[in-house]
Amino acid sequence: MLIRLLFTCFVFLASAVLAEAGSPSCENAQFLIEADFESGNFAKCKFKSASSVEITIEPEDHKVVVEQPWFAFRITAREPGELRVRLRFPDAYARYWPKLSTDGNDWMRAPESSVDVSRSKKNMYVTISVGDSPVWVAAQELLPVSWYDDWLAELVSHDDITMAVIGASVEGRSIHIAKTSNGPEAVIMLGRQHPAEIPGALAMRDFVDVLLADTNLARQFRGRFTLLIIPLMNPDGVANGHWRHNSGRTDLNRDWGIFKQPETQAVAKLLVAMEKLDMKPRLMLDFHATKFTETLMFYTQTAAEVTDPPEFAVNWFTAVRDRLPEFEFKHDPRPSSENPNTKGYFYRRYGIPAYTYELGDKADRNTLHATTPVFAEEMMRELLRAE
Repeated sequence: MLIRLLFTCFVFLASAVLAEAGSPSCENAQFLIEADFESGNFAKCKFKSASSVEITIEPEDHKVVVEQPWFAFRITAREPGELRVRLRFPDAYARYWPKLSTDGNDWMRAPESSVDVSRSKKNMYVTISVGDSPVWVAAQELLPVSWYDDWLAELVSHDDITMAVIGASVEGRSIHIAKTSNGPEAVIMLGRQHPAEIPGALAMRDFVDVLLADTNLARQFRGRFTLLIIPLMNPDGVANGHWRHNSGRTDLNRDWGIFKQPETQAVAKLLVAMEKLDMKPRLMLDFHATKFTETLMFYTQTAAEVTDPPEFAVNWFTAVRDRLPEFEFKHDPRPSSENPNTKGYFYRRYGIPAYTYELGDKADRNTLHATTPVFAEEMMRELLRAE
């Protein structure tokens, strides 16, 4: 018992020292709250009593206009106990239902009985039991930069994949690309422009896995199409627990064609190199997450905007619905205006199908993993039919 107590005190004190290095933190006689880990963040916290604390959630900079109130913190207890946490959202609302973990890797949705949201949604109250192990609390499960390091290591072990660094973020983190052989046609996939959009990241990994699988369909697809996979567009935002922006105070999905940020500049240079190799883009998919659906939504070109290949979205989604008649997803065609987002830029530059692939914030993870492979398989079949 004494050894366990000393160990707990050591962990508690060590965490306190780390927190003093610059990450937000607060503590009382029993609890320590901190965000000294990748993707951890909150603005400030203050204990209101021995068993209650107020944590304020604010965006990374004043230019953030989209309400994606990310939060992630860890609670350590000197003695096991129950803590009531009030999350304040002065610049947003309680968009994300809290997720809990005792190791930072395996996550569960906080029980309904432990969470209460005010009528204005400006406050969320979460009652959390903390034992000998710390408890992580986050807006979504954490997929930090280290998660991408593991994925990249997995990708580079694939026989058809080569890895390269195409640039660096504002803070100097590498922008990696995984690519297959230099076929004459290219499929471009981008991920995590917005740090808080975890379901999109999960779907992208599942989608890529199907394209790289050892199946007749996937091998035929890779024989014709070069895959250009950029899993993590915004490593600074992910590492720092941002709502939406990179460290240049910019929404990267509004910087296409403008290219003021090094992350999008890196892709722009890649596209120039691709064109010099006479490689023809045929499809662009940009993976995100949204509050507007609980399952899946696609933003595509409208019927009036002819793409090459033509009517790709309609044909793709019809094939998926034939296989998944019970799974409801939304198709929202929108004009490719001069808005400098990824979808519009790729369509204007290449005339190709360029889609935003949006999972819902609340998308059931088991359903996500079960349905994403069908979308990937039918995408390959439809693109292989293209002339």
